[in-house]
Order: sequence, then structure tokens, then C-alpha cells
Amino acid sequence: MPPRSRHVDDAPAIDPIAALAPSDNVSYLVPGRVQIDLGGSAIEGPGGSKPIQVTLIQRQGNQVRAAVRLDHARFSLWTDRTRLLGVLKSDFNMQTIYRPNDETHVVLRQGAVVRRLARKDKRTQVRYVGALEIEGWIPDEVIVDEGPPRDRPVRIPRGSRLRPQHVFPGAVIRREPRWAGDQLAVVANAYVLDTVREIDQAWAVIAYDDADLSVQGYVSRRDPPGRVHKPKDPDVAPQKITPNDKVPSGTCLYTHVKGEPVGYLIGDQDVMLDDIGAGWWTLTIDSPWGPIPFSAQGPTKTDLVPCAPAGSVPPSALNAQPPAPPP
Repeated sequence: MPPRSRHVDDAPAIDPIAALAPSDNVSYLVPGRVQIDLGGSAIEGPGGSKPIQVTLIQRQGNQVRAAVRLDHARFSLWTDRTRLLGVLKSDFNMQTIYRPNDETHVVLRQGAVVRRLARKDKRTQVRYVGALEIEGWIPDEVIVDEGPPRDRPVRIPRGSRLRPQHVFPGAVIRREPRWAGDQLAVVANAYVLDTVREIDQAWAVIAYDDADLSVQGYVSRRDPPGRVHKPKDPDVAPQKITPNDKVPSGTCLYTHVKGEPVGYLIGDQDVMLDDIGAGWWTLTIDSPWGPIPFSAQGPTKTDLVPCAPAGSVPPSALNAQPPAPPP
């Protein structure tokens, strides 16, 4: 059963342009339906299923507003809170039942990003998919909506004296060296584990460590592969616009319904620009959700109103100004 939406206390009004400044924390959105105007037209977000890094800036009911920072634009949008992935607030050992002389463990580390599957009795069922796939229940207080930015985790070998063991996706890591032993993890994207100790011709104690997790358990060379919940179509690219004009860096992006400034362009950009009259334009740009139409304001397409705050547009993205002619 998927987690039910929970009411979130509304935050006070914000300056949506100032909220696009860099933040110390980031969140992760599952691609899907978003809105530029809260209650406005929905953008379905076709494309892959790779999480999109954002920053939370406002909440209203079960909707959250996220700041999106792309190479060519900064803007905010609204989406349902259930699209947020969870971030571990602290390290947590998924093994909560301990046995004497047990040398196995499954630790998800602080900052690991997980998908919420269900919630019951102040606990949340989560699934982590990285080099390994791990599923289990964790206390609600251990999972939050945002955390510090971090690099993609890479394998940390245990030591040069440990022999690497090559595996394929689907290899099951168990708590005991027997086929019916509890499943600790399944290999999803890793191809090398560390061999801690050989048990017999079939079984070995293995280990895997990176910035997100630390796992030690038993792997069999004869065990049938387990199921891996890999994202569907993770590499499907979103649709692209067909540009018909170029507009200057800093051009302000407005909502359609309220005409509220919610973003700006970084660098001169090729866009789709359509005159809708009375000094307003529809300006469409590319995004991880596919083409997103904003409103732009200006008497002509060469005089669109800017709203980028000072210092927000890198000097390399600004128009080069020719030197003044000599008197």
C-alpha cells in the first residue's frame, strides 16, 4: 500500500526569485505531473525516471514548491509531496533483530536517498536502489525530505588483502549461508564485491561499501538471481522544443494565471516565443519534464523584462559588450 499524503503546514509567502538562490540542502523529485501555477494547467512530465535534484521552498497542503536550477534557467514549480524521495537523517542498520556472533549487517548511511513505499505505526517502508537494492522498515524520525548535496557514491574497497568477487545484477546477499536465509540485499548495479572469507565451494562472506551503504553478508555462486526493481525507462529523454527565437540572459519567467515572476534565464537562450498580445509572450524552454511554457513580458521580443538578481547570472553567461567608440 503506497504511503498516504499527509497534511503539511503552510509556510508564509516567499519571494520566488530570491528563493532560487543556492541552498545548503537539496531534495529529490520523481518525474511526473507538475504545475507552474498552483491549481493551474498540469505538465505531465514525460521522460525517464531518474530523480531530479531540487530545493524545497514552500508548502501548501499536500503540495510542495521546489526550486529548479538548470544550466540554462532557474525557476520554481509545484508538485505533490508524494513525489518527494526520502533522505536518511542519520545512519541506520536495517537489521533490527540481533543474533550472537552475527557478522552480517546492512547499514544505510546518512544522506542516502530512498523511495517511500508504505507507512505504519510511525515507521516507513523504504527501498534504496544504488549499487545494491535494499528494502525494509525504518522509524519515521530517521527519514526527512531534504539533506546536504552529495556526489554520486562510488565503491570503497575494504582493503588490498581482500580478493574482489565479480557478480552480476540479481545476486542475492543473505544473512546465513543457505538458500532459505533472510535476504539482506540484491546486487543492482555493482559488479565487484569484496570477499571477506570463503565458506565452501558455493558460499562466501562478502562486503560492499560506498558513501550510501555498508553491507556484509553471504553470497552463493549457485543461488538463482533475485528481483531488482530498476526504474522503467531510466534513459528516456524528455521531448525537446523547436526554437524560433533567441532571448537575452536574465529574461524573467512568469506564471500564466497570476503573472507572478518565478524564474529567469541563464545566458542567451534559444526558446519558443509566441506573441499573445498586450505586451505578453509565451516563452517555452526545455526541462527534465519536457517543454515548459512560461509567460514573458515586454513591448517587443528584443525588450523582454529581466528579473535575475545581481550576481545570479555567471559572467560567462552575460552578453559581451563591445567597447565604446572613441570620441
